[in-house]
Amino acid sequence: MIPNYFRCGHPSQQCPLSVKRDIVKEQPEWTCPCDNPNCTDFKDPVPLVTGITGGKPWIVYGGVSVLVLLVLLIAILGGGDPSAQQLEDLKARLVPLESKVAELESRPAPAASEQPATVRISGFKRSTSELEGKARAALQAKDEAEVASVLSDIGEARRRFKGISESIDKPDSGSGVKAAEASGLIDKLQTLEGDGEQALEEAYTSSPGSAQMFDEFLMDVDSTLSRARKIAAGGTATKSPEGEELKKALADCLSSLEATKASLTAFIPPPDLPFQPAEADLIVATSSDLAGALVAPLVSGWSEADSMEGPEGRHFIESASIGKILVEPVTANEGFKRLAAGEIKVFFSDRDPSEFGQDLKSSRSVAEVIALDAMTLLVHPDNALDTFEMGATTPLKLGAGPEGSPIRSRAQLFGLSTGTASDLSGEEAALTDKGLLALSHYHEEGVNLRAKRLAVKPSPEALSLKPSPFTIATEDYRFSFRIVAWTTPNPSPETLSLIKFCTSNDGQKIVAEQGYIDLRLRPIQGDVPPAILAALGAALGVDRVSSAIRLSTNFRFEVGESDLDIKAQADLERLPRFVANNYPDYKVVILGFTDSDGGPEINMPLSKDRAEEVAKELRRSQVDTRSGGLGPAFPVDTNGTEAGKAKNRRAEVWVAKP
Repeated sequence: MIPNYFRCGHPSQQCPLSVKRDIVKEQPEWTCPCDNPNCTDFKDPVPLVTGITGGKPWIVYGGVSVLVLLVLLIAILGGGDPSAQQLEDLKARLVPLESKVAELESRPAPAASEQPATVRISGFKRSTSELEGKARAALQAKDEAEVASVLSDIGEARRRFKGISESIDKPDSGSGVKAAEASGLIDKLQTLEGDGEQALEEAYTSSPGSAQMFDEFLMDVDSTLSRARKIAAGGTATKSPEGEELKKALADCLSSLEATKASLTAFIPPPDLPFQPAEADLIVATSSDLAGALVAPLVSGWSEADSMEGPEGRHFIESASIGKILVEPVTANEGFKRLAAGEIKVFFSDRDPSEFGQDLKSSRSVAEVIALDAMTLLVHPDNALDTFEMGATTPLKLGAGPEGSPIRSRAQLFGLSTGTASDLSGEEAALTDKGLLALSHYHEEGVNLRAKRLAVKPSPEALSLKPSPFTIATEDYRFSFRIVAWTTPNPSPETLSLIKFCTSNDGQKIVAEQGYIDLRLRPIQGDVPPAILAALGAALGVDRVSSAIRLSTNFRFEVGESDLDIKAQADLERLPRFVANNYPDYKVVILGFTDSDGGPEINMPLSKDRAEEVAKELRRSQVDTRSGGLGPAFPVDTNGTEAGKAKNRRAEVWVAKP
């Protein structure tokens, strides 16, 4: 650093330095001869050249005048003085800084906000919530450009919130912002001062005539620095309850934005698509909520190729044997319309076409059940409720998910009132709110479910059943439903091959791995009601049955018809091999049940007749099968609706040994 020189300007002239007007070189070890503790307040800086010459700068200026003229002449002849150009550059840097300091000095203190703190807090929270929503949408869409845009918006909001927070405790509104701007100017002015001092030192060697001009420039810089420091000093901070409330709200918003920023920063852009949707050789349409959860894994297993998720929930699969396959998510209504129009060849759905006015008859020529699922009712594990009784009032609030969500739509289909339901759903909601009856899907819950599943009792006379692989597979559980692959009447070979794979053992393994209920037959062992044992014994012609096991299928009939429905027809084909492999020493017994319409004199023989029709079909496949009937006993659903009656009209499959 270049040394500083000064004269003492004490107004009382009690200090000898103030009388003699000697020039003093300021050094760390220098002390005032009169021991004045406020000596530094009366230092009058003098130009560097004046200090070096002991107050006689004309000696230097006169002695170098000839040299200056010579330098100027050389400069004129040689193309300019580098020191002069350097000084002009430094001055050019100072001009905008001086202007900014002057602007800050003249800037009037803005009026305090007329909005109360509660209104401002609401605005800050709304802005934060909007940015969080944009971030979720960008991440869900996996849009790299949108992620970058939201990150930029969050950065701007964070800077604005911090600036407001820092200005809250200042003596006048906005002074915190002025002080922050002045602090930034101080940094720039100090950098400029250092560059000017370096240039002055070089000028003593290369261009002594310009030294005084550099010295004057540095005096201007020092003056501007003093003004900037005064602005930056601000005033004494004051606190108010409203200000503290506002600061806390801003801190919460900043914390939320920081977390959102972290999730956006962790975003990894998806890889380039293997092909464009228009290039697909085969389009597999599916309900939106089934695309990634079930259909894409099945198509991937069938084609022996990996699936890659792309924008808008699409899945891209490039197979060496099949070609380019696109799994396309669509709404159920759109899917059935496009299928009816022949625009697509296959559509996987958990909804029925009749819900959308589509007259697609359910026959195995155009439809095949590939899996089952169920809507479950979850509560906190400490909740005393164990059974949900249809039609009965419950003190719990229903959590049915957001409007238009799959789980809310499913609840409405099953006749649950969702008018006052909350947007919460699933296991997490049940665990965090003991007063919530949260809806969920069985396939989403996994094996480590911590919430409690409720049994469902459709009517006072019906059985109470909990959702399980067995009760869902038999469709006895009230809220079970099917997932069906629908095709055109003349499906392509690729479509038939895909559906055959879905119902094969390999395909059903994938179904189970994805959390859905597969179609593979399974037994259930446990206590058998005496009435069932008696009916089994009567069918076998024995007084006592030593072993009785129910299998995980029911034969049900089309509503209003005597024909078996599409799942029952498929189970007729699965059953012979399963029994031969697993129960060769058992007899198969079909037990028939009816709804409550009609009296015992009608229902008992009717239930036996229906069971015998199924038994005849199995005997054609060389399965030793007997039949029996129990009429309207053991209803699994209400007899108060047609849909409930259809569930009660069923034929159970048992294997028994005398």
